[in-house]
Amino acid sequence: MIRALAVCLALAVTPLSAQTSLSLADLQTAATAGDAQSQFLLAEIFRRGEGVPQNYARAADWYAQAAEQGHAAALNALAGLYAGGLGVPNDPARAYELVAQAADTGEAEYIHNLAAVVEAGIGTDADPARAAELYAEAAALGWADSAVALGVLYQDGRGVEQDVARAMKLYTGPAEAGHPRAQNNLGLILSRGEGGVAQDYAAAAEWFRSAAEAGLPEAIRNLGVMYENGFGVPLDEAEAQRLYRLAALAPGQSADAQGDASGLTLLYDDRLMPPDANRLAEYSAAARAGDPVAEFLLGYLRASAAQSGADFREAVRLFESAANKGSAAAMANLGILMFEGRGVLQDYVAGYKWLSLAATAGLPGAAAARDELARLMTPDQINAANAAAEQAWSARVPD
Repeated sequence: MIRALAVCLALAVTPLSAQTSLSLADLQTAATAGDAQSQFLLAEIFRRGEGVPQNYARAADWYAQAAEQGHAAALNALAGLYAGGLGVPNDPARAYELVAQAADTGEAEYIHNLAAVVEAGIGTDADPARAAELYAEAAALGWADSAVALGVLYQDGRGVEQDVARAMKLYTGPAEAGHPRAQNNLGLILSRGEGGVAQDYAAAAEWFRSAAEAGLPEAIRNLGVMYENGFGVPLDEAEAQRLYRLAALAPGQSADAQGDASGLTLLYDDRLMPPDANRLAEYSAAARAGDPVAEFLLGYLRASAAQSGADFREAVRLFESAANKGSAAAMANLGILMFEGRGVLQDYVAGYKWLSLAATAGLPGAAAARDELARLMTPDQINAANAAAEQAWSARVPD
C-alpha cells in the first residue's frame, strides 16, 4: 500500500500559483461549470491544504470529476488516493484501473507509474516482464525514473535476462544528471564488481557520496560501509558511525555534527525579526500579558535551547497558547513537538492536525514538514487528523 501511494502520488510540485491566475472563488466557479483543469487544480488545493484545510475526500471528488473527462493527472492522483485509502476506501483494484487509464494518454510519467504498479502487483498480478516493457517505453520518452527502474530489473534478472552491463548503461545517464538512486546503484555494482564489471572502490565511493549528499539513506549507509572498511576512502570508523546515525534518522529529524538525532527541525515565521535570547525578560513579560507573538518567540527559544523535559513542557504551553490565538508558526511547532513527544505525550494525529492548520494558514515549510512526517502514519490516522483540522478551522473561520 505504501509503495503504491509513493508511485501514484508522484505528481509535479509546481506551485498552483504558477499553474493558474484564477482566485479560489473563480476556480470554484470554473470547476463547478465543468472545466476539467479547474477541477483538477481545485482538487490539488484540497489535497495540499493551500488556503483551505487539507481534505482528501473533497480532493477525491474533484479529481473524479476531472478524471471522468479523461484528465490524465486527475486519473493518476485519484489512483493514489485509492491506493492509500486517503479520503476514499482503500481499493488497489480501482487504483490500478485509474493509473492504467492515465497511462493510456501516452505520457511518460503515467506509463512509469503503471509499470511500478504492475511490478509490485497492486490491484493486479505482479508481472515484472510487462513492467520491464512499460519502463522501457517510458524511458524512451525520457523519463529518468523508468530508466533506473528498468536497470534494477536487468541488474536482478527479474522479468528480463540478467544483464549487469546493460543496467550500468541505464543508470549512467540519470546518475550523471544527478539521480540519487541511479548513483547509488552504480556504486553498488562497482563496489561488488558485479556481472564481470571491474571492481572500483574509489569510483563506487564517489557515486555513494553524490547520492548521500542528496540525502538518500541507502547511499549514506553504503558510504559508511566504505569508511568502516577503508574501501576507496581512508579508513575512518568515526565517520562511518556518523554516517550510520545519519542514515537511521526518522522522517523530519535533524542531526548534530556527530550525526546524532537532535530532534525535529523547528519552523520559524520569517516575517518576524530573528529571536533574540537577550530579550527573554521582555518576551516573558509580553507573553504573560497574552501577546501571541511573544509567546511564540519565547516558546521557540525555550524549545531551541531545551536541556530538560521542563523546558519542552514550557515551550508546548507557550506554543499552544499562541496557536489558539492564530499564530501559524506556533501551530507548526506545537505539531512538531507532538510528533516527537517532547514536553507532551506523543500524538501523531494531533501533531498532523496542527501542522495542517499551519499549512492552511500559509506558513512556509509547514506543508512539507507535515507531508514528510505523514510517512510515520497510517491512512486512518491521516484521515482523522484532517477531520480534526477541518473542524478546528471551521470553528475559527466562518464557512
